[in-house]
Amino acid sequence: MFDDRRKLEICVIPSRKRSGMGIFMYKMAVVDDEPLMLEGFSKAVDWQAHGYELAGLFRNPSGLLEFCKKECPDILLLDITMPEVDGITLLKDIKKLFPGMCVIMLTAHNEFSYVRDSLRYHADEYLWKPEINFQDILECMDRLMAGKERENRTEEEAERTLYEFTDYREEENRFSYEVLKGMLQDVEYALKMEDVESLQGTWNRIEEMIAEDRPSKESLMSGILHLFYSYREYFQDEETEQEILSIFCRQNTYEEFNQEIRLIFDNYHRLLTEKKEKETMELCRRITAYMEANLADTDLNLMQVSKAIGLSYSYCSRMFPEITGKNFSRYLIDIRMDKACEYLKSSSYKISRILELVGYRDKSYFIKSFRQYTGLTPFQYREKYRSKKEGRTEEGQ
Repeated sequence: MFDDRRKLEICVIPSRKRSGMGIFMYKMAVVDDEPLMLEGFSKAVDWQAHGYELAGLFRNPSGLLEFCKKECPDILLLDITMPEVDGITLLKDIKKLFPGMCVIMLTAHNEFSYVRDSLRYHADEYLWKPEINFQDILECMDRLMAGKERENRTEEEAERTLYEFTDYREEENRFSYEVLKGMLQDVEYALKMEDVESLQGTWNRIEEMIAEDRPSKESLMSGILHLFYSYREYFQDEETEQEILSIFCRQNTYEEFNQEIRLIFDNYHRLLTEKKEKETMELCRRITAYMEANLADTDLNLMQVSKAIGLSYSYCSRMFPEITGKNFSRYLIDIRMDKACEYLKSSSYKISRILELVGYRDKSYFIKSFRQYTGLTPFQYREKYRSKKEGRTEEGQ
C-alpha cells in the first residue's frame, strides 16, 4: 500500500511472463500521484486472473523510463496532471522511445485541450476518472491488446509471404542452381581469403545471372541466405537477417532485388576493406618499428622480422609487398637511407659512426648506396643541409 510517508517512489513487482498455468501475461504499469488510486490498482482487481501482470506502480515519473527499458510493459496507464512532470510531456517521451507501447491517459479534468494533446501525441485511449471504474479500465486494456494481437499477426503473415518477382515469367526461367552453387563457393573462398576484389567480381556475376536467367525467388532464396549466413558468421552480425528476408518478402522486380541485395553486401565489403586497411596499417607500423629499432643489425632479415611480429615466414614473405608497397630488400635499404639522412642533418656523428648505426659494415658500399638514393655523397648531403641551416640562422639575425 502506498501512502505519503513512504520514501520509495516506485514499487516494482517481480516480472512473470507466464502464470503458473502457462498463460501469457501482458505487463502493465501505472503512473498516478494519488496514493488511493495506486492502492486501488494494487488491490481492487486480480489482474493476473484477467491475463495481466501489474509490474510497476509510480507516484511520480522518476525512474519510469529506465523501468520501461528494463521491463518493457505492454500497457502504461498515465495520469495527466502530476506535480513534477505533466503526463502529456511524459507521453511524448514514452511514444518516442517505445512506439509499440500502449498508453492510456487518465485525468480528473474533463478539458478539451487534454483530449486534443493526448490524441496529438498518439495516446491509445483517454479515460475520465470520475466516470470510470476498474472494469472499464480492464475492458479498455483488453480492446487495445486484441488490436495489438491482430496487428502482430498481420505483420507476421506479411513477413512469411514470399512474393514472386513482379516481372517473373516461368517460360523465361533458365536458372540452374549448379551455376549459382559454383559462384557461392567462389564467394565463400574469397571471403575466407578476405579478397574484396574477388568478392565484388563474383557478386557482379551473380547479379548478371539473376538478370539473365530469370530465376524464381523460391529457387534463389536458399543460396542467397546461405551466403548471407557466411557473411554474418564472419562479421558476427546479428542484425541484418530480417533485412535480407524482407527483400524476399517484398514485391520487387529483378533489377530492384539486385540493387537491394547489393547494398547489403556492398556494405559488408566496405567493412571488410576498412578492416583490412586497419590491420595493414597496424602490421606496417609493427614491421617498421621493429626494423628501425634493429637497423644496426647488419644481418637483419625477413625471417627475423616475421618471427618478431608473430607471423609465419611464408605469410610474411607473401604479404610484405602488399603491406609496405615494396619487397623486403628495397624497404630495408630505404629505411636505412632515411635514417642515415636524419643523422646527417641533425647530428654531429662521423660518417663511420652513422654507417654502423644503420647496419653497414663497408664504408665505400655505404657511400655508393647513399649516392644512389640521394644523388649526393654523405659529406655533400651534410654540407647542403648545414648551409641551409646557417642561411636560416643569418636571416633570423
